[in-house]
Amino acid sequence: MSASAHPFRLTAASAADGVLYAELSGELAWDSTDELLDEVRALLDSALGLSDLRLDCARTTLCDSMGLSALLALRRDTEAVGVRLHLDRRPPFLDRMLLLTGTYEHLTGMPETAGSDGETPSGAPDGPRLPGL
Repeated sequence: MSASAHPFRLTAASAADGVLYAELSGELAWDSTDELLDEVRALLDSALGLSDLRLDCARTTLCDSMGLSALLALRRDTEAVGVRLHLDRRPPFLDRMLLLTGTYEHLTGMPETAGSDGETPSGAPDGPRLPGL
């Protein structure tokens, strides 16, 4: 098996306002989901007074079914500790996947508003960037 052309990476920085910012880049796939879950869970365990986790997805190049499963697990983990999960700056392919699987509203908190042509909701990639990047 060859190495991914877009290896997964997570970069995180917390802000003084109780928000943990994390940027995802590369492929969120079967071989990177454990890394994502382990790193985010460690961040959640160590952050005091955290109210929100904002995942910047703009540099994500792929999300397969295991990636979606990891995002759903993160949603459960954050909800269990009273932290709101935000998927910011989602690429169109990620919105399409969320819409097709019926997980869009659950993971974004926004109603499914895709057009009949399958286009993703307008404004979906909005959201703050990781501080300092």
